[in-house]
Amino acid sequence: MKRLLPMIGLGLALSVFLAACGTSGSANTPSTGGGGYGGGPATSATPTPTPSQTPAATPATAASVIVRQNMSLGRILADSQGRTLYIFLPEKGGRVVCTGACLTYWPLALSKTGASPAGSPGVTGQLGVIDRSGSQQLTYNTWPLYYFAGDSGPDQTKGQGVVGFGGKWLVATPGLQA
Repeated sequence: MKRLLPMIGLGLALSVFLAACGTSGSANTPSTGGGGYGGGPATSATPTPTPSQTPAATPATAASVIVRQNMSLGRILADSQGRTLYIFLPEKGGRVVCTGACLTYWPLALSKTGASPAGSPGVTGQLGVIDRSGSQQLTYNTWPLYYFAGDSGPDQTKGQGVVGFGGKWLVATPGLQA
């Protein structure tokens, strides 16, 4: 019986930790009016990574933003290396919410300091930057852009629909409205 109690306590602690980090949702994705995410139900979403997964060590610098075709999501925004860019719904209108531990799992998409961000054909929105502690974070139609630490390379969209750090994360699309 003495050995069973620590195991029950560990299981309870793990359950509380996972609940605090967020879980995936299956609610409808928001519609952006002018073409964006559509109104259909979200496919299975990946929960916020657990500490056993290795988050990205440092934010990457995006030289430009391009449009890529994704098999399940359609046209999405990515950096010049093909890494998917994400938005955080609580940050609509450019309000920065993702700070501290959030940035471990959702690294900033940074612009080269002093350079104007460039968009490829198909990037119809306005690219910009916001100052984040001396770095320049890319924005698209005022939405701050991020990477997902769970994406290990180009063309991955494992962060789509993840709920964590107080809101839902979505892949950025060319039709994204401010």
